[in-house]
Amino acid sequence: MTDEQVKQVAAAYLARLTKEGYQPVQVSVDRTTMSVPKSRQLEHVAWACGEMVRVLDSGDRERAMRLLGFCQGVLWAHGIYAVAELHEQNQSTRPF
Repeated sequence: MTDEQVKQVAAAYLARLTKEGYQPVQVSVDRTTMSVPKSRQLEHVAWACGEMVRVLDSGDRERAMRLLGFCQGVLWAHGIYAVAELHEQNQSTRPF
C-alpha cells in the first residue's frame, strides 16, 4: 500500500465509525484498563485513524502501519469487517 492508500483506508474507517456514533477519543491503556468496553475500543480506533494520517505525514510509515494493523484487528474482532474485506481493502488501488 502507498501512503495515500493507507490514508484512504484510514479515512474510510473513520467515516464508518463516525457514522455509527463513535467519536475519536484516545484511550490511555495500561494493565489496569485491559477490560475496555467495546464503545471505548472503537473510539480509540477512530482516534488511531487520525493518528495514522498524522504519523504518515511526519514520515513515520512504520508506526502508521502498526496502527493500521491494530485498527484492522479491532475492527475484525468486533465484526465490523471480515478478514476477506480487510484483505481486499489492503489490495485495492481505489477507495471503498
